[in-house]
Amino acid sequence: MKENRKRRKAGEGVRAFLRTTIRSSAVFFLSFTMLFLFCFERHAYASYVNTNLNTFFHDPQDIPTGYPGQEMEIKVRVGYNGVNGLANPNTDEIKNVRVRLSNDQSYLTTKNSPTRTNKDNPYKNAGDDDEQGEAQKDAWDEGYKAGKNNAYKNGLNYVYPVDGGVYPFEVNASLFTQEKTLASLKKGEYQELTFKVNVRADALKMKDGAGNTSDGYFGVPFTIWYTDGNGQEQNRTEFVNVFITESGEVKNSGTKILEKTFVVGENQLTPTGNYPTPMNFSVNFRNQSKNTLYDVKVKFNTALAEKETVQLTENPKSEAQKDFPFAINEANYDRDFAVVKPGETVSPSYSMAIKSNTASGYYPLSYTVSYKVAPGANVSVSDTYSFYVNVRNSTMIQVDKEKLGDFNANDRTKARLIVSAYRTEPEKVYAGQDFKLYLTMKNASTSIAASNILFTLTSEKSQDAAVFAIADGANSFVVNSLAAGAETELTLTVKANAGVDPKSYVMSINEKYDSPDFKNAEEKVDIDIPVNQTARMGFSNFSVTPESVSVGSESNAMFGINNTGKVILYNVQAIFQSDYIKKATAYVGNIKPGETGNVDVMLSAVKATGGDDTIPVEIQYEDVNGNKFTEKTEINLTITEQAETLPGDSMDNVPNSRIPENHTSSVPLAVGAVVAALILCGIVVKIKKKGKNK
Repeated sequence: MKENRKRRKAGEGVRAFLRTTIRSSAVFFLSFTMLFLFCFERHAYASYVNTNLNTFFHDPQDIPTGYPGQEMEIKVRVGYNGVNGLANPNTDEIKNVRVRLSNDQSYLTTKNSPTRTNKDNPYKNAGDDDEQGEAQKDAWDEGYKAGKNNAYKNGLNYVYPVDGGVYPFEVNASLFTQEKTLASLKKGEYQELTFKVNVRADALKMKDGAGNTSDGYFGVPFTIWYTDGNGQEQNRTEFVNVFITESGEVKNSGTKILEKTFVVGENQLTPTGNYPTPMNFSVNFRNQSKNTLYDVKVKFNTALAEKETVQLTENPKSEAQKDFPFAINEANYDRDFAVVKPGETVSPSYSMAIKSNTASGYYPLSYTVSYKVAPGANVSVSDTYSFYVNVRNSTMIQVDKEKLGDFNANDRTKARLIVSAYRTEPEKVYAGQDFKLYLTMKNASTSIAASNILFTLTSEKSQDAAVFAIADGANSFVVNSLAAGAETELTLTVKANAGVDPKSYVMSINEKYDSPDFKNAEEKVDIDIPVNQTARMGFSNFSVTPESVSVGSESNAMFGINNTGKVILYNVQAIFQSDYIKKATAYVGNIKPGETGNVDVMLSAVKATGGDDTIPVEIQYEDVNGNKFTEKTEINLTITEQAETLPGDSMDNVPNSRIPENHTSSVPLAVGAVVAALILCGIVVKIKKKGKNK
């Protein structure tokens, strides 16, 4: 029995040794493989983040799109299901949920670099006696390793969740203070939260290391804080996707509108069909973006394009219909394309039977094109397009046309001339400066032309003076004609009045034109142009008391900061910094136009000035958007060396000596002590003499 037990123990020892050896070899092999892939892997730009690895943060159905230099809203879905993700709470409900854009510097990268960002553990310096810090350190390491392993298993080209790529937003005072709170969040429950941000003007140039613009995805870190089922406070940071693009044009609302990815109907004539022959046609879709598109699906919608109308070419009979012109014979009319490269054109083809009661005319057909910007991406992007076809049906034409009666403005049709887009150069307009105004005027009518068009521009007034003045004096433009749907651009040089307050002002475009049924039609459209004012300041009432001090002493510096402009100066502060004094800061606060903020500060002398008696002063302030600016001035202060007192010298012989007011002289105290001693000695002597006399 003993021999058998010995043999079993020996066998178990050998098996344990083999298991340990195999496990160590496997770990070494996996680590070496991942290190090899990491070292020789091509560096990648920030790209689409696979949020399937996330626990709490998930992309919404439509990924938010932003434009450089513009404000945007980020929508993010928050929730967990206890299955997906790397850090599921071991509870069916979490409480005290708080969500913010992460300001953890371990996740933010704003440098112009296309290379991978490998982050160090932000809690690596936690001390041995810091239990919470140690726990955070271990949790971070665990999350990093788990994320790295998941990234390796899923064939990703970035290390999740550590690499967020380049940070695309302006980091200002309000970015990280936006906080969304939820009393509780149950497992399987999802909430959509919205945050406002400003996209950096150089976001796309940062993303492309060569300085070129490149549309694409950015990973943005969000942090969630919550109380778990054990009452412990926890937090987690994960990345979601936003899409930043340079494409688009500024509409009259002042916001950028995304330019669609495809150009429709390029290099082809309008397809024409004649009833009762089936109509065979194709439509050209050219990829005008800079990106290769994947899983492209062109869906032919069986309804007319929204906000478009049929343009009838013949007077139709009363029974003629002008809705969708074709009979629907197939379950769907989808056409799929695996890959569409930049500049490539695809042409889905159709064969349609024309309805018997379709009126002759041009019909706006609707197409929805969906695609993915990366192979295997979870979310598709979709756009809707319209394209006209010409249908001819002689059986639905009314031979006799009704004659027009007497003129009545209410029963006459006329074109609709609108401002379809406008922009200024420079983009920001400042009072007192010239700028270029570009107006795109469009005939928004679908079937009515306009001719003999006169555009006259007038400006809103401020204090009985026009805010905008046309620099060359010509505020009228003549356009011979605009066909239905056609556009023309007006360009003029304008100067903004120097004395106006900073806000938006209206410029009106007065229109006078002819239509076939309406002569001398008059309309007016307005646009808003924001005018900015440059901050200005001056300084007054400088006072330095005393003007000359020795090292170790203090002097009081005072002066006024005058806001001579028309905008508020925010968070004004004066900073005194020199080798001769201790650095001192005086916070002044906000200064309204026409008002003065006062600086009052004590300066401590630390070094003699010698021949240079000027102390520089830097004035810092912010504008309404939190952008920081500085102005400089200076004060005069003489600082001398501290005088040395030699032994035996009296106070009268020491030059520039002063007794501080809050100290009493030691001389009167010494004299008083001597007098008291003499009186005491006299009393003692008298007592002794009396004793002897006795």
